Amino acid sequence: MTNWAAIGDRARNVAPLIARVGLALVFLYFGFSQLRDPTSFLGWLPAEVSLLPISPTTFVLLNGAVEVFFGTLLLLGIYTRLSAALLGLHLLGIAVSMGFTQTGVRDAGLSIATIAIALYGPDKYGLDWRFQKTLS
Repeated sequence: MTNWAAIGDRARNVAPLIARVGLALVFLYFGFSQLRDPTSFLGWLPAEVSLLPISPTTFVLLNGAVEVFFGTLLLLGIYTRLSAALLGLHLLGIAVSMGFTQTGVRDAGLSIATIAIALYGPDKYGLDWRFQKTLS
């Protein structure tokens, strides 16, 4: 006989890990893609980027570097709340700039999920949790 309650408890324990790692991989994919080929992302930039004192290509490269940096922290569970909050707000800004389009709605959903990770905080599989336990 299957103990569904025990399966549910195990699933609940790993759910934050799955969400954190899954979203971190999304940010890492897009971050590395921007670093590898920034020109392929130029068409996605809002017109306001032209007002900045840097080239659009440099903007994409900086954006990619930020996504790789904080995506890596999120993947490892280091500064989980900060990393998830910054990535979630960053993606929400992108979603708003895209407007009510398929991509904008998708990015809004991903940003809300990332902000939920920030609200949840460190899970027991991240390095934040490990460091917190050794410092206590």
